[in-house]
This record gives sequence, structure tokens and C-alpha cells, in this order.
Amino acid sequence: MRSKWVPSVLILTVLSLAGWQVYGLMVRKPSLDDPEVLAASTTRTLEERVASLESRVLVLERNTGLIKPKTTGKLKEQFVTLSGGSVNASDWTKISGTDFSFDAALYGGSVEVSWQGWIENGKGSVRLYDSTNHRAVDSSELSVDSGVRSSFYSKPISIWRGQNQYYLEGKNPWGEMTVSGPRLRIVTR
Repeated sequence: MRSKWVPSVLILTVLSLAGWQVYGLMVRKPSLDDPEVLAASTTRTLEERVASLESRVLVLERNTGLIKPKTTGKLKEQFVTLSGGSVNASDWTKISGTDFSFDAALYGGSVEVSWQGWIENGKGSVRLYDSTNHRAVDSSELSVDSGVRSSFYSKPISIWRGQNQYYLEGKNPWGEMTVSGPRLRIVTR
């Protein structure tokens, strides 16, 4: 729990250090011709010194855990290309040659995974299957019924921990379905 007096103490510390800087200039009674005073007044103003002290205090607070660092909002997006293929089945069937391994932990601590691709004939359903854990990947199932080449994009999917083996599954009660250009989209914070 953060103490309520910590910000007051820090502000007083910063102001007192700034005050000592001003006091030192006043006691010394330097002349404007003094090169040291001229350099100090032109290169670092009192505001710059206070800003510098505040930033150092902020770093100390973060390092000691008094405050949490702000998220910068910068996201890193990466793609993992998968193999596509065709299937002609009315029930979920493995699309041959689409096996791959994936471990989300290799991309960092805060990872969001989704997937996307194309269904060439515009009809059918596709999903990812986790063969290590013998289950369809949650939120990975997508269906298209347009009759023309159509893209698909999933919402974030539930990837279980560890290095798991996956493959694509598809079904289309109206005939053959071809998946092309499938890839995982990995967003890290």
C-alpha cells in the first residue's frame, strides 16, 4: 500500500534541493561577469534543474516499486506464416500439411494471438486444432458463406501454455474448400 505522505515528502525534497541551489547562488554573490555563473545561467535554468531532479525521483520511485510504470501504448505486431491446403468433408477434418508448433511465451509476457487467411471458394468453416491437448482452440472457428474468395480474421484466441502442436481443420458440406495464406497475428505489449 502506498503511503499518503510520500508525494509530499518528494515534493518537499525537490523544492528544498532547488532552494539550496538558489541559496548557494545568493550567498556567493557572484557577478554577472563570472564565467561560472554565466555558464550556469545559460546552460541550465532552475526549471531544468528541478525537472532533472523530478525525473530522477520518478526513476527511484519506479525502482523501489512505489509507483507502477506507465504503459507506453506501443504495440509490436508480428506474423507467423502457416501452410494452407484443401479439404473435402462435411465434418471437421484435418487439412493435410498444416502442422505447426507454437509457444506464446517465446514472444513475451503480454501476448495476444489471433489468426487470419483466405477461403478460396468462399464457402466453409475453418479452425485451429491443438493436437497436444486434443482440443479445438477456443475462439479460432470461423465460417464464410460468400461464394467468392473471402478473407477471415479471428478475435483473440486462447492459446494454452507451452510448446504445443497445432494444425488447421476445415469443413464444407457443399464440396471442396481451400484455405490460403493463413497466418498467426501476434501482438505484444
